[in-house]
Amino acid sequence: MQSHGLPVLAGLLWVCAMAAVLVMIPEPAHAVFYQKHYAVKQYQGKDVLCDPYVVQEDDYVIRLLKQRGDISHRDFPRFLRIFKHINPDVTDVDLIYPKDRILIPLRVLAPGTLAGQDSGEVTIPVVTITDLPEALKRYSEKYQVRYGDWVSRLISERFGDYGTQAYKRGIKLFQRLNPEITDLDEIQAGMQVRLPDPDVRNQGWYEALFRESEPEKPEMHKSEAVPVQIGAGPEAAGAGEAESSEPSPSVAPPMQWFEDLSVFAKAAEILGAELLDSGQYYFPRPVRGDFRLDLSRTPVLAFENGQRFLFTKRRWLRPSEQMVIQQHWENLEVMFVQGEPELSALLEDLISALNPDGYKKRMSFKDRGVSIVLRGQFIYNTPGSGMKVCLNILSKPEMRTPQTICDYLSKHHIRIREWVEKEDMSGWLLDEAGNQDAPEKLPGVDPRQPARLVRVITEMLGYRYYENVQVSFPYAGFQVKATTNLLSMGDKAEMLVDYGSLKGDAVKAIEETGFKILKIEGRREMEPLLRDLAEALPIAYDKAPIFWAADRPRIYNTSIEFPGYLVSAGQQNGGPRLLLTRAKPASALLEYLQGEGVRVMRIRQ
Repeated sequence: MQSHGLPVLAGLLWVCAMAAVLVMIPEPAHAVFYQKHYAVKQYQGKDVLCDPYVVQEDDYVIRLLKQRGDISHRDFPRFLRIFKHINPDVTDVDLIYPKDRILIPLRVLAPGTLAGQDSGEVTIPVVTITDLPEALKRYSEKYQVRYGDWVSRLISERFGDYGTQAYKRGIKLFQRLNPEITDLDEIQAGMQVRLPDPDVRNQGWYEALFRESEPEKPEMHKSEAVPVQIGAGPEAAGAGEAESSEPSPSVAPPMQWFEDLSVFAKAAEILGAELLDSGQYYFPRPVRGDFRLDLSRTPVLAFENGQRFLFTKRRWLRPSEQMVIQQHWENLEVMFVQGEPELSALLEDLISALNPDGYKKRMSFKDRGVSIVLRGQFIYNTPGSGMKVCLNILSKPEMRTPQTICDYLSKHHIRIREWVEKEDMSGWLLDEAGNQDAPEKLPGVDPRQPARLVRVITEMLGYRYYENVQVSFPYAGFQVKATTNLLSMGDKAEMLVDYGSLKGDAVKAIEETGFKILKIEGRREMEPLLRDLAEALPIAYDKAPIFWAADRPRIYNTSIEFPGYLVSAGQQNGGPRLLLTRAKPASALLEYLQGEGVRVMRIRQ
């Protein structure tokens, strides 16, 4: 279907015009007035009107941008250049997160177009008609959308063939009757809508509804008029072909087909379908000749379960032609595409259609005390296999999920599938070899034995720990000897660790010689003991640490949370790390941690 969206300023004029026209209807129309603020930014010496926008959860950014404003509608590559210029913090449009504030360029302004334009911020008044005039409402009927319905067919059945003036007016009436429907391609089964009654054309005020929005056209001599009918012809033209084989030069240029069918080939490979993109099918129809479908122009994806999806645009396939195809081709669904299809958006439509339960972006489970949260672009069931698929389209290979995590999730009936899509690379990421074998037996430590615990922690973090070291210190005029423990941290930095053998003034006397003493007395809980160590030593610890499996944004990454503590030496990256946990992680997770340079010890209960 052709886009019904209007650029912001054009939309404002349309609203004001319709508000003026509706005054001619006997019943009053109520309206709401409000003001909307826009920013004006510079690009190559020109003013650009921009809409401030806060990214919402589940926004699909490229689709969002393609639906906004005059620039993106006319020249999307130019739109992206302007977008990157006025949003310097956005280095990759695929990496925009919820709550990010961005500016969306809407249109280029001539100097002095809007009041306050030079200040960099303009305010535009907007009038919204909120209550439908009863005079128009009386000439409509309530209708519950059924599966397979689409607006163009419902209107063409009541107002005439697609493309005629009566049909276009019927669409406008539908929009006036259903202002809450912003995208006419998105009606769903079960929705309640209002359909305009064709008898409204007999009312005296009917023509006035369209007087402002339909400029007068110069008369054309009958011999000059050349009808162009999409998808029909005396010899059963293919979808989108003109009925006349030699159209007049005065007719609009021929339809543009999909410029590149490779996106359909990629979708077919990703979802395991067969792409039918060459050859022709002929479908018999009464009265007129066979309808010819050219697959090089309207490709079809065929799945093993018999489902088929035909891709086209509203203006390329008339409702009657669609019905002919579906009568002879079982399990066929027609997917109408706006603009040139984008891979992620195409997959979103296909996966939603293939799976009755749709898809998710997040799922979680627990395993042996470890919490796993899976986040992805598409998480969906594969019928009959008992497996879930987590599919991600990545912009670079380095974002892949480690093979150890893929193998681990596979044992939990989750298959990770990752496709890389960039200018010089497109395809599946191949499996990589796993890390070294994880330890067969996980060493353990008992927090009720603080001397052993401190020694294990410090040695695993790279320090040297010496037991039963004799120290000599002056006390009351005498040289006194005592036995304790010594911790060496390098660079001649040393500390005594005492578990209760040094008493009273002995501690003070030793500290006066310049030695530091870390005193740990009695049985200690794990967290207080770690806190004491962190205060005395250059170490840090995190409670219930979370590991992010891949090097990519968290919004579609897998997280693994371990109960316990992650202890690290100092603040430098890449230093030794030790995970102390009460869980019994699976061997694949231990292998993953080992590959990340993390040693693991189990806290015994």
